[in-house]
Amino acid sequence: MERRSFIKGTFALATIGLLNPVLFRHDLAAEEAVEMPYKELLDDYLRGRKAEDGSSIMKLNIPDAPENGAVVPIEVTIDYPMKSDDYISNITVLTTKNKANKAISFDLTPANGMAYLYVNVKMGQTQDVVILAQTNKGKIFQASKNVRVALGGCG
Repeated sequence: MERRSFIKGTFALATIGLLNPVLFRHDLAAEEAVEMPYKELLDDYLRGRKAEDGSSIMKLNIPDAPENGAVVPIEVTIDYPMKSDDYISNITVLTTKNKANKAISFDLTPANGMAYLYVNVKMGQTQDVVILAQTNKGKIFQASKNVRVALGGCG
């Protein structure tokens, strides 16, 4: 019976360790948002490359004036072939006036089947939402939409 108690105790400690990163000081916690001006984020993403107009291949489903800036749904569908040698490898959503302007950066592979992203974003005020899509060959597409926020979500 002592062996069974030891195994139960060890399992309980391991579970607590995984659920409480502060207690055991490991990095399973979510990354903190980086406060960086929009222009710097865009320059960092582009790294001297030019972004092509992606409005013809990107379908942005973002409300013009959401009821609450705390939850702004952003849906992006990109009409681009997801072939093994040519596909969308990254979709990044930036905002232009939030404290943390990088909402999400999402990597894809041809196994995804299609370039699609749905995310809820907090927005503190009326601003542009900029979508950047990069192919595995380094080509970058950009599309944006202005969103009028009446009630801010970023405090």
